[in-house]
Amino acid sequence: MAMPERLLTLASARLARSRGMSDSVDLVVPNISEFNVRNFSTRLRKEAERNFISNGDMLSDQAVFWSVAPRVLILPDGFDADWFADVHRVLGVERPPVVSPVPRTGRLIADLLADESALVRLRAVLGERRIRIMCFGVTPGVYQLLAALEAWGLDVELDGPVKQDYWSSLYLDNKLSCLDLAGRVPGFRVPSGITVTTPDELEGALRTVLAETDRAIVKSMHGISGDGSIVVHRHELDVVWGDIYHDNFLHTFPVFVQPYIEHAEDTGCPAVDIRVVDAGVEAVVLSTMTVDVKRYLSVSVGERFVSPDVADRLCSLGNAVGAAAHALGFRGWLCADCIVGRDRELYVTEINARRSGAMHPIALLAHCDDGSRGLVAHSHDSIPVRSAGDPISYGAHIRPLFEELWSQGITALPTAVRGLSRARPIFAATVVTETPETARAVITDIETMACGERLLR
Repeated sequence: MAMPERLLTLASARLARSRGMSDSVDLVVPNISEFNVRNFSTRLRKEAERNFISNGDMLSDQAVFWSVAPRVLILPDGFDADWFADVHRVLGVERPPVVSPVPRTGRLIADLLADESALVRLRAVLGERRIRIMCFGVTPGVYQLLAALEAWGLDVELDGPVKQDYWSSLYLDNKLSCLDLAGRVPGFRVPSGITVTTPDELEGALRTVLAETDRAIVKSMHGISGDGSIVVHRHELDVVWGDIYHDNFLHTFPVFVQPYIEHAEDTGCPAVDIRVVDAGVEAVVLSTMTVDVKRYLSVSVGERFVSPDVADRLCSLGNAVGAAAHALGFRGWLCADCIVGRDRELYVTEINARRSGAMHPIALLAHCDDGSRGLVAHSHDSIPVRSAGDPISYGAHIRPLFEELWSQGITALPTAVRGLSRARPIFAATVVTETPETARAVITDIETMACGERLLR
């Protein structure tokens, strides 16, 4: 069985070879907002819908790293031009054409298809080349965009399942699929729990689980970065209903109630990103996530970040999950999030049938490494900055934190700089280095410099 870094090498080499293919182009479409709201069976409250769209908009700029091939980017309007120029200068690659549709709905593809002038520009920059659509994850709008490109007479490939296999993305992204896969995929283990379909069952299940343990976790069938799950302490049982009401993913049944598994002290939350193509599993990339109880904060990419006794099992799990997804017709990237319990068992908590939060550091590794150097990447995706006083800007406040690193030849890049304009502003930083220790140290240095400039809150 190939080890994950070897598989990443193969994927990187494939991407590197594509740089010379002038007759093809990657159309990069970060349809994060559409994907994040695709699984709701009922219409969201307006404030919740705006929040999901705002989060998708903030993270969309990370798509600039997804491809090293000739590419065209579809980005929401308002990306920082100075940041865009800096990123491509540091990476030593040419800035690609960008098409930004007039924002009407906040759903990127819907806005693109409704904007005639944006479509005219897109048609001009694509030319007659073969197109590969690279999306965050498939949604109905992706297939509409594909049909529109084909109507122009273009040859189009989708980096995802074909339309008749769209169901596989929906199915794998649903946590119920984990219960199915646990019964037929080697090494796939899930925490024990109770599945309920009514509020009365939920209350009974919580009382049952909390009779045996101090904490339980309630999980919806879908979720995003911590939304869709609630950790309940035994003494908080009577007040949990308000928390459930305010979590939009928990408004529909079924939901799971599981004991909260205490993590092993020497490891984070391991994850495995898997790329599935027509021939089978092409890449398996190991990472470790840092979470605050349940909310995602950062990710470290590379086998050396993963505990040695877990790495082999995680690699085997990735290959097995990828093979199962391939058999269902799924294509593209997906991710299995896991935890290591104090019993050292590896448990799968969910599958995300999309590009995960590890995708931009994975892609940065492809930019920086041909596989021979064994580089690693570390990304802190929620660095909080102050909201009081003068507004924080990329050019005045964030760029200076990185200029000294760039002068030293360190590949460290700010991401999610749109988050600076949020009510509670944040930005993110990703670094590629030769060792895990150096990667973590660089991110710490960035935070220290930000603290010294009194930027952190």
